[in-house]
Amino acid sequence: MSRTEKSIILAVFILGLAMATGALASSVTLQVLVHGNDDYLRRSAAFFEGFEAENPGIKIEILPSSSGSPQERLAVLVAGGVSPDVARLWGVPEVARAGLIQDITDRFERLPASVQRDFWPILIRGTLSWNGRLYALPLGAAVSTFFYNLRQFEEAGVEYPSDSWRWEREGIRELQRLTRDLNGDGIPETYGLLGVGGGSGRETYHFGYAAGGGPLFSPDATKFLGNSDAVRTALQFLQDLAHVHRVMAPKSGNYSEFGTQQTATMLWGSFMFGYMKAYPDLEWNIAEMPSFAGGRATNIWPETPYSIPVGCRHPEEAWRVLEFIASTEGQTLAMELGWGIPPARRSVALSAFMNAYRGTNIPAMIRMIEEPLTEVLPEQVPGDIRTVYYNQVITPVVYSGTKSPAIALDEATPVIQAMLDDWNRQ
Repeated sequence: MSRTEKSIILAVFILGLAMATGALASSVTLQVLVHGNDDYLRRSAAFFEGFEAENPGIKIEILPSSSGSPQERLAVLVAGGVSPDVARLWGVPEVARAGLIQDITDRFERLPASVQRDFWPILIRGTLSWNGRLYALPLGAAVSTFFYNLRQFEEAGVEYPSDSWRWEREGIRELQRLTRDLNGDGIPETYGLLGVGGGSGRETYHFGYAAGGGPLFSPDATKFLGNSDAVRTALQFLQDLAHVHRVMAPKSGNYSEFGTQQTATMLWGSFMFGYMKAYPDLEWNIAEMPSFAGGRATNIWPETPYSIPVGCRHPEEAWRVLEFIASTEGQTLAMELGWGIPPARRSVALSAFMNAYRGTNIPAMIRMIEEPLTEVLPEQVPGDIRTVYYNQVITPVVYSGTKSPAIALDEATPVIQAMLDDWNRQ
């Protein structure tokens, strides 16, 4: 081999080594804080594998967290100067208010207009934001949904719910036909409606929305607005469902009661689609919420919002993660993994989501999201304050039936407002 040939081979080797070294140097590993159990972490790993496949220069290292809340863990990491690059949250506003996450408004507004408009507007302007600025993007949405048991309706000779149902009419008459006290002891073995509850009693909220009461708390979390005629009317109706008409158990029910067919209908979050697989004998569908007091409404909230913490090492690459979350591919993958029920983007809800759940009344859910009276859950308010509303209003009025709505609200309102005032002074 000549000296020239040896020189060429050496040059090619050095060039290849330099290119490999450069590729390694340009590779970035992002730390993603994910709060959840083992199953949740496995699904999260699958989601981020999808991201890595679309972004070969970026690797994901999941920082698992299962105790306390995501905010508590994130606050410790940020204070210690070791912020993760991306963080999964529960409620966004409280974390944004604490200064733990970055404002992503400008980045979001640089996305194609078609993508921006495709997100459900109520989510973007709702509790993904704080003080009019956007701080997170979600894997999907969750919607309070009216589930019903097909077999129990057929056996009772009751027609499936339609958009003509009213709580004050079918919500009493038809649910009475679906309530069964087989042994005559006065305690039904099967109720027409699962005891309304959900997290902090959320499934009671939308009755007040439908009656024109608006949100329970002001968007800036400074005022409690729930002591209104509309909310009083809603709570009195729910009390009567449990204690007068006796079509609903006087307690906050559990979705497993619907799954094991102890109740014919249920108000619960749309994430239940993924849980229904645990009940193979259950035949179910969904319908629009019956109207109440002339209106129709539901709750909606972001499912698994992700943010970019302050002080993260790789903000540009972290935004790539949020871009993937916002993409059609990311929204579809989240839905397939059981999170985005429905997706946070309307076009994905009307395509991949509807295809995945053929035979299920997905259009009813879409219409409920777009109802003018629908509200986002009040995640701008700390959980302990919402718990006071649950304990001092919902529990004595709806479940135990020991107080009128007026008395419970008049007693609880100054307590809740004082807590809000104290929190806002911090």
